[in-house]
Amino acid sequence: MAFNFEQFFGYESQINQNPDLVLIYGFATIVFGILGIILISFVLRKIGLTIVISNLLNPIILSLLICAAIAVPPTILFKLLTNDLSGVKLIYIWISILIGIHIFTFLNYAMIKKWFYSFDKSQKL
Repeated sequence: MAFNFEQFFGYESQINQNPDLVLIYGFATIVFGILGIILISFVLRKIGLTIVISNLLNPIILSLLICAAIAVPPTILFKLLTNDLSGVKLIYIWISILIGIHIFTFLNYAMIKKWFYSFDKSQKL
């Protein structure tokens, strides 16, 4: 029994009718996700829970920013170059890229943070 990549929880007919909406909703999810998490981190910073922000919310924001930079061009290329790519497959592409970037960011957040701080130190010299 193989996994069918044309099924998505019973919504495949609606998704495949409008694959452009998958791109729009995907981009909007990233943008509004970043804005929502920034708002939540602002409230948590006012409360004094900076440990939650630095250990949980900052890696999520960073992974969404990386996803916006890395996932957007291939998704647009997939959509433009292949006319027969279904919306369900686009959703699976987005999910796999997002999960991979989340795992990478959470495992390597300290190294990524040091790398960004190295740019700040080099500009002060």
